Amino acid sequence: MTLAVVFEEAAATAGELVTALESCGDVVFAIGADDPYARRFEPLLSTAGTVLTLSGDTRADADRLRAAGVRGIMPIGDWGVGVAAGTAAELGLPFNSPDCARALTDKHTQRTLLDRARAGGPGHMLVRTPADWDTAVKSLALPLVVKPSRGRGSRNTRLVHTAEAGRDLVTRLLDATRTGHEPALVAEEYLTGTRTHPFGDYVSVESVCRGTSVRHLGVTGKLPLVPPFRETGQFLPAALPAGTRREVEELTEVALRALGVRHGVTHTEIKLTDRGPRIIEVNGRLGGNLVDLYRRGLGLDMIQVAARAALGQPLPAPDPAPAGRTVFQYYSQPPLDAAGLTAVRGVRSFLPRENIDSYSQFVRPGSELPGDLRSVFLDRVAGTADSPRAVDGVLAACLPELEFTFAGPDGETVVDAAALRELNSRAGARRLSPVSEGAEGCEQ
Repeated sequence: MTLAVVFEEAAATAGELVTALESCGDVVFAIGADDPYARRFEPLLSTAGTVLTLSGDTRADADRLRAAGVRGIMPIGDWGVGVAAGTAAELGLPFNSPDCARALTDKHTQRTLLDRARAGGPGHMLVRTPADWDTAVKSLALPLVVKPSRGRGSRNTRLVHTAEAGRDLVTRLLDATRTGHEPALVAEEYLTGTRTHPFGDYVSVESVCRGTSVRHLGVTGKLPLVPPFRETGQFLPAALPAGTRREVEELTEVALRALGVRHGVTHTEIKLTDRGPRIIEVNGRLGGNLVDLYRRGLGLDMIQVAARAALGQPLPAPDPAPAGRTVFQYYSQPPLDAAGLTAVRGVRSFLPRENIDSYSQFVRPGSELPGDLRSVFLDRVAGTADSPRAVDGVLAACLPELEFTFAGPDGETVVDAAALRELNSRAGARRLSPVSEGAEGCEQ
């Protein structure tokens, strides 16, 4: 049977896909015509299957996939969720409906449906104009999280403490004359997490849906976010009491049903609060960097899981997590005001090292860095520790040997990875521009 993979810059890399799909039969990689990232990897993808450039005409694209014998479709990113839903509907293939795909990729639609099922979290409002922001401030309790209605990687996501700062921020982000402006935003009340140090106060649940059946593959623990809402790592298994884990999984199932999810893998992020778990967001795709984590932690290839789910094939069973063993990933994030990465030193001396399984560099020296506050994974340190609490000690021993040089407003700055971690944890007190005053970063 032929599988169609909608490829984009997302949760799985081209290399991971090519390796994992070797045993999954024929593969068609569907890419966007105006996607330079996908175009860059077309030669590699073509070694593992056929590359098909989508025209944007759903019916015509479906006809081409039908002619290729496609019997299942699998997205790896948010754009692909919508593409897969429309194409599957044309082909009569099992996948989530276009309405469900909208709920999985549009935060306002998702929050509204979760509220109806009483599976929601914070109060929220759609913001299309500065006047909508004024209404949100009157209706909701500050502080408020402002985020794009459609977006990923925490792009343009801020915590706002005052009405004035929020209005300035909203006006700037909605300004259609600016490059990278947002067509719509969502304002949400801020969820205060429980004290979980040294861990993050949120987790993710990785699930597979088939009709009315929901199977949870694992609950992923997180390292603390750094401001505004940037990810720094994750680990397996999550450090949760059994009762809390059950609550988290039950809430995930309620949310998936509320959104009408019936097919494929999902990645649900949940905040741990004093009032119990609350939904942050539900994604209709793999979570980022999970391929490495779940392979080392549970012996599961998450790409193969997603492929088998798309083709209606039996799913592999995870191995039980070994007692006293925690697998983790740590990601270096650049300083908020860094404009580019100039140099990286110390990589060669980083490995081999006890408790470190691999090191991957994701951003090349000489690269510009985005200015929209999204998570930027400079690298990935993958390792193993005796427990979740032991992860901090492993990182403290190795990060000082890794050194980054950044280009910024005051010239070049050289900082080791341990100092960078500390700098980012304090970044909420730093001011990037007048519009950010009163709009700090914290965890949601």
